[in-house]
Amino acid sequence: MTERKIGMIPGTGKQSQGIALRLAQAGYKVMIGSRSTEKATKIAEELNARLSTDQFVGDNNNEVVKQCDIIFLVVPPEYLINTLDGLVNDMKPNTILVDVIVPLSFETGLAYCDDGICTDEATYPSVSECIQAKVPESISVVGAFKTVSAAKLNRLEHPLDVDVFLTSNDVDAKSKLINILSKIKSLRVLNAGPLMFSRTTEQMTALVINLNKLNKLKHASFRVISVPKSEK
Repeated sequence: MTERKIGMIPGTGKQSQGIALRLAQAGYKVMIGSRSTEKATKIAEELNARLSTDQFVGDNNNEVVKQCDIIFLVVPPEYLINTLDGLVNDMKPNTILVDVIVPLSFETGLAYCDDGICTDEATYPSVSECIQAKVPESISVVGAFKTVSAAKLNRLEHPLDVDVFLTSNDVDAKSKLINILSKIKSLRVLNAGPLMFSRTTEQMTALVINLNKLNKLKHASFRVISVPKSEK
């Protein structure tokens, strides 16, 4: 059993629960966060029951960031800034923030990736870059899981068989997360470059949603194919 504890902010939605379940299957302990300790505890108990384990514990968001050095942010985009403002003072130095957020909007039945995140100070071209600008320099942001659906993550009886793309300006933080996520069965973890390429992975999310809708696909996802030299 791996002892490192990982936090989900919040851990109550389908995307965060799916990631938490996959991490627990890989041997990690996961803290489920919520503004309500009662709600977080309830979800943690449900996840423990689902896996017949005791790897999940629930608490309020501030307690989660105090206790964990790796935090997955799965906050709705419109609540991101307020959430960060309320938690940043409780974050430990050298915390790794894993950004899973995609700012989507829908028009005429199709998904679109919004043009960045706006704050009072500036507009950022990706959520990941916005988060990095809003937290102390000692805290590193890694973009991840932006192109993997909640439905796919929660179908535990099916292998993931997807690639997850990691973006970050901190090579060490990215390397630590690659080591952790690589323990998730049937998930391939790819280094996708610096944080600015979260702009691309966020757009890819809108693309895959539209591919599913327009082509009547289910749970389509991205997998990078490498062709051997002998086949070129």
